[in-house]
Amino acid sequence: MSPLAYVNREAVMAIVSALIYLAIVFGLALLLRRRLAALVDVVRARARLRAGRAPGGGFAGGPDALLAHLDRLLSVAMRRPLSPTAFLVLCIVLFFTCFICSAKSLPVGTSLVTGFAFAGLPYLTLRARLERLRRAGSYEGEKLLGAFLTNYLVTGGNIYETLERVVYACPHLKVTNALLRALLLTLRATGDPGRVREATERFSYGVGTGWAAMLAHVITSSALTGADMTAALEDILAQLREARVLAETRKRINGESVRMATYLTPALYVGSVFVSVCVMDLSPARFLHNQFFTGGGFAFFAVGLFLFLLNRVLLEVLTNRKLDF
Repeated sequence: MSPLAYVNREAVMAIVSALIYLAIVFGLALLLRRRLAALVDVVRARARLRAGRAPGGGFAGGPDALLAHLDRLLSVAMRRPLSPTAFLVLCIVLFFTCFICSAKSLPVGTSLVTGFAFAGLPYLTLRARLERLRRAGSYEGEKLLGAFLTNYLVTGGNIYETLERVVYACPHLKVTNALLRALLLTLRATGDPGRVREATERFSYGVGTGWAAMLAHVITSSALTGADMTAALEDILAQLREARVLAETRKRINGESVRMATYLTPALYVGSVFVSVCVMDLSPARFLHNQFFTGGGFAFFAVGLFLFLLNRVLLEVLTNRKLDF
């Protein structure tokens, strides 16, 4: 191979690698844009609150905040939740196990990266399950709010009887029913305002939508003060119905993009194979060799397949968003 051809091949591979990494970064930025913006806001707020800094240089309550976050995540995403401490111990054991096993055949830096990657898998798995539960629970909102408002009027504004009636009347609402059941058990067990707010915040966290946060506020206010929240419930239900109409319209509009990404791109590739073999008189064996057994052909096929799958994932994220207002 001539030096010029070698340089051209290296340049092509470098460009292909750069495109792959850019696509990954762009996709992650789209998926996590709201969380990144929230993280930036938190960092700015903490930078302004110098008085809240702990003596050791960190922020007071940092470990407690981490444990509280893990407690909420585990209680919602796992049917039989672990304690946050046990979950952290599990991640640490997984890290050292993977690090020791990989250090036998890999450099130390690569072994550390491998250990951290495997140690983060349980958390990422729980986050993925949480997002699936949130997406499913968000579409239960209209039926839940309808049943909640009806039973709230029937019971004369008694929030405890309302929760009990909704739990037993709506077993088909898998996600929100389980969260309301846990909320009802906590409200029946204690009247402490702090525990009540913690329980309603857990419900709001489990659904992760604006209407769930408003419903949690309604339950908290009614349980602690006994105020009539009929108007608030009617307003949430009306806004949720409008959001459902907008979501159905958005889904119809994006349906064409999903069909194009699902069927048109593979059809174009099959068409290119047909043109190569039947029109350009390229033998199938020669085409397969050029496509899969040469560096440039395989690289472009891999990049095309990766971008096709990335496009499908992004379209699924954009079209299957949570129902919220």
